[in-house]
Amino acid sequence: MRRTIAVALTGLAIAATAPQVAVARDSAATSLPRLERHDGRFSLIVDGEPYFILAAQLHNSNAWPDMLDASWKSVEALAANTVEAPVYWEQFEPEQGRFDTENVDALIAKARATDKRLVLLWFGTWKNGQMQYAPEWVKRDPATYPRQLDAHGQPLDNLSTFAPANLKADRRAFTALMAHLKEVDGNRHTVILVQVENEPGTFGAVRDHSPAANAAFAAPVPEGILKSVHRSSGSWQDVFGPDADEMFNAWANARYIGAVAQAGKRVYPLPMYVNCWLRYKDKKYPGMDYPSGGPTYNVFDIWRAASPAIDFIGTDLYTTNATEFRKVLDQYHRPDNPAWVSETGFEPGTAPLLYEVLARGGIGFSLFGIDNPPSDTQTATITAHARNYRLLGPINNLLARAMADGRLKAAIETAGASRRTLDFGDWRVRLAFGPPPWGSSPAIIPNSPDIDGRAFVIRLDADHFLVSGVDVRASFERTAEDGRRGQLLRVEEGVYRDGRWQAHRWLNGDEVDYGINFHKDARLVRVKVGAF
Repeated sequence: MRRTIAVALTGLAIAATAPQVAVARDSAATSLPRLERHDGRFSLIVDGEPYFILAAQLHNSNAWPDMLDASWKSVEALAANTVEAPVYWEQFEPEQGRFDTENVDALIAKARATDKRLVLLWFGTWKNGQMQYAPEWVKRDPATYPRQLDAHGQPLDNLSTFAPANLKADRRAFTALMAHLKEVDGNRHTVILVQVENEPGTFGAVRDHSPAANAAFAAPVPEGILKSVHRSSGSWQDVFGPDADEMFNAWANARYIGAVAQAGKRVYPLPMYVNCWLRYKDKKYPGMDYPSGGPTYNVFDIWRAASPAIDFIGTDLYTTNATEFRKVLDQYHRPDNPAWVSETGFEPGTAPLLYEVLARGGIGFSLFGIDNPPSDTQTATITAHARNYRLLGPINNLLARAMADGRLKAAIETAGASRRTLDFGDWRVRLAFGPPPWGSSPAIIPNSPDIDGRAFVIRLDADHFLVSGVDVRASFERTAEDGRRGQLLRVEEGVYRDGRWQAHRWLNGDEVDYGINFHKDARLVRVKVGAF
């Protein structure tokens, strides 16, 4: 049902460096989704329990009510527990001050009907480094809502972050969205995260050259930024030299987006993040290879200092190269930021890479553009990723809690490296990827034909481990130096139902003599170990 609301929002002037608003500790606030950090690890808490996001992201133009039934068929086939879907500023505020909640309400209703969670993506000032989703009344009035200017004074397809009217307009709309979510979902938590803007930054220039921007560029670098990058005082050019334009633009964008997020959190403090068009694959020219001033790794410290209301940064990581994937994850998996793949490419080759997120104790993984027309590629990709999602979904809470506690380890197969070892202190698990041979493994194990191997191991308690994998053999060895030898006491294949382990069969003899073999089928094995 279409619902239109008119909202007058006042008192929203927010300092970009203001601390996050403290939330009243009432029952509704304490049960809100939140990001927790402890012992250097992160957890997304949903309804009081750790939650690992297994997401399907809709195509950009498919978050309309009439498109949802068709799109949701792919969501269900993927077995996703979460759907990422955009909210379009141009649709949400078609006339200044009038807010249309039809699309948002349809998404929430569909997610509830299918027992899914939602991550809403605010397509406001930015979408892919441009102002594509700004309302028509903004686009038609550059005198009121100025554009960024390049070094020659020509307008760019970006709203200037130094124009108060631009910030006021985006902030007002975003706050109306958050107010509506609180009203319709504040006790249900269908929406668990909000992405503020989409791949922000500037194309066509490294920074804004409007008069207000030039004046800020010539001014001293703010003290908070200097502290974050461990530099002495001076202008942006003095402090950062040849990188000054990009660093300045990162500060400008982060400050602007942080103010938008802060305003929304004053109303309804859900966790909020920004996704990043990455500087990777040997791309190095800001404003050409990637949007200048987005939260790329080289300006990350500036972003964290300038946008305290943003809880974390996500990676839009489009590669099937495991080395490149790991490199980017390690750039963003930091003491102040969890591993979070906010988008990855819709292809079978990205499926094993989910296990790299598990290995880093990340908070989730999202497959972009899942709702395509039927094709062999669509079927193959959904099948490859659904193998992961269907395995991990039923143990989501156990999985997320194990990562929060540091009890999960994982690895994937890479070309030329078919062996890995997972160390649990008094025990280790040796992994041999590739087609499991009969009998003892040869000295050189070939990779599997599609290099699709992966495995994770969770230590359940002192004597029990949960194991699963694809194209891998797992062998347990006791490493405690107490003169005792390790042994497998029981190996069970089974499932978790309602949080309880149910064994289907016990494995022994040929199935465990040379390790526990996993092929393409997704299955769980619980191992009880002992010593004599």
